[in-house]
Amino acid sequence: MTMQQRTEPSPAAVLIAVAVLALVLTVAFGPLGFVIGLALFALMFAGTKHNHASEPITPTRTRSRLRRLSTAGRIAIVGESNHQDVLAEIARHSSTHRVDGAVPATAVLVPESGRTVRVDLLRGDGSAVTAGYLRGDQAADYQPLLLELADRGELGSCPARILTDGPRFAVHLHLGAPRLLLLDHEVLGTAPTLPAEHQVPITDEEAHQHVLHRVVNGRTPVHVIAELKDCRVTKGPHTGEHTLEVLLEGERIGQLTHASGLRYNGMVQEWRSRTGRALCEAVITNEGTRGLHAKLLLPK
Repeated sequence: MTMQQRTEPSPAAVLIAVAVLALVLTVAFGPLGFVIGLALFALMFAGTKHNHASEPITPTRTRSRLRRLSTAGRIAIVGESNHQDVLAEIARHSSTHRVDGAVPATAVLVPESGRTVRVDLLRGDGSAVTAGYLRGDQAADYQPLLLELADRGELGSCPARILTDGPRFAVHLHLGAPRLLLLDHEVLGTAPTLPAEHQVPITDEEAHQHVLHRVVNGRTPVHVIAELKDCRVTKGPHTGEHTLEVLLEGERIGQLTHASGLRYNGMVQEWRSRTGRALCEAVITNEGTRGLHAKLLLPK
């Protein structure tokens, strides 16, 4: 639906119109017409001044789509000392389960002029408040890509952690390096992903090359979001034992080894109970004659 905006004439246009009318009245009626025109002029001037003063200027709020960014990195922001009250408020009202003593939050990266990147945090009601900035050298690396997103009406978003350092608050971002910042496939929406800290290989990809080829569509490496679900080992000495299968766009592309399944099972179950789904980042690469392979980005 398109809203029609009513256009008001400018005060200058109104005054010019009244002046012309006064001139016409003067020519037609002499001194009496001049007096009438002068009175009309005074009334219109007072009216336009009143209207201009009584209609406050309401700032517009641009609503940009939040674009999920890679979490495969950890960086600290600067300037939090100027926003301690805001950080205290968010930490105090957060209903999210604390992670390693830190308060989880969602950060929005806003590129500004002068090669700076502002870091806002989302409140529970969806409004954003400034928490600080990226460090100068980091802002120079991230800003070009963030500006490209802004041109498309998007703002980059990533998980943040509010840390207590004595009486002060600090903020760390879970943010990937610029070269792997954008996810190529976001079909799983904005649900949180497991911390992406190191690469974990999977097995059985040779049986699912058709799925991998459809996802990468001729481009590698491709950065995607995968889902982990419970399954059983289907071959080898651990056949029938528990592990985790890996899904892309709802289709299986492989599974964790038995050892990796044992290592990550408890963590995945806890994450799923908190967030509803066990999602993680993954990178698909072309291994030449070995075909396409995926490595998951999981916690250490």
